[in-house]
Amino acid sequence: MLTFERLGQKPQIFKAFSGVTVEEFAALLTRVTPVWIECEQRRLARPDRQRALGGGRKPKFALREQLLLTLVWLRLYLTTETLGFLFGIDKATVSRYTRALLPALRAVGEGTLGWPEPPQRGQGKNIAEARATYPDLFAFVDATEQTVQRSQDAETQKQHYSGKKKRHTRKAQLIVNEQGVIRDVCESVPGSVHDRQLFHQSGAAAKIPKDVTAGGDSGYQGIQDDLPDQSVMTPFKKSKLHPLTDEQKLLNQEFASARIIIENVIAQFKHFQALAQPYRHAVERWDDVFRAVLAIVNPRIQKRIDTAQAA
Repeated sequence: MLTFERLGQKPQIFKAFSGVTVEEFAALLTRVTPVWIECEQRRLARPDRQRALGGGRKPKFALREQLLLTLVWLRLYLTTETLGFLFGIDKATVSRYTRALLPALRAVGEGTLGWPEPPQRGQGKNIAEARATYPDLFAFVDATEQTVQRSQDAETQKQHYSGKKKRHTRKAQLIVNEQGVIRDVCESVPGSVHDRQLFHQSGAAAKIPKDVTAGGDSGYQGIQDDLPDQSVMTPFKKSKLHPLTDEQKLLNQEFASARIIIENVIAQFKHFQALAQPYRHAVERWDDVFRAVLAIVNPRIQKRIDTAQAA
């Protein structure tokens, strides 16, 4: 039977099962505990609850074991029957634990988002000096899609069919700075929504600081209309009558080298099989899963940057 004590004695196996190191797990447990307690208090105090406070079945696992089980589910995306067998519980208990933890992990992940306050005049330093120490120079935007089950509802399945991927998908948009720190994640949309349309309707343009240069791949041609006061970078597109010049090709290569950072960030999300394999749960829960993984990925990126700066 899997337990924290058993896995914790083998750090490599622990990371292979959960997707995090023992140290990352401890830090995540510290961050999620107060959020989970608050969520549980709201759940137990809901008006339609029939049992009195303190009533009902007591959980077999403490929060630490519940978090480990949820991370193993995110990392390996096993069925509830398989996961229950590994942890010595039934599949209904597995579902109950993961459903309780995902919203708390999502809240932790959302707490890592946001842009630093842009430098302002009159803050005790020259505005040029303040901008020189501002952590963000670029904002790279991209979207990621995951295959979902085909809906039996005709309209829903039509909305989720991605012409780009040739299958039914769910899509989310990320914005990262030049170091890979995730600054913004939009609510997910059906796969039929174009990247450019998603950027417009997400409201992300209003959040990007004015002094930050924004950039995206060819799917984001035209986002300068949403960012009229900012510098915008998108690759040059060739056409039959207008092939790219050598200078445009070079600029495209340099831009691709810079924006590879967001591709690497998305790859870290896909390391968790719940976001890599075809998603077999209700699409309404997809955002909980994606932002739960955000609670792991974003602090990991920030720690890497802090470690490099301290060296």
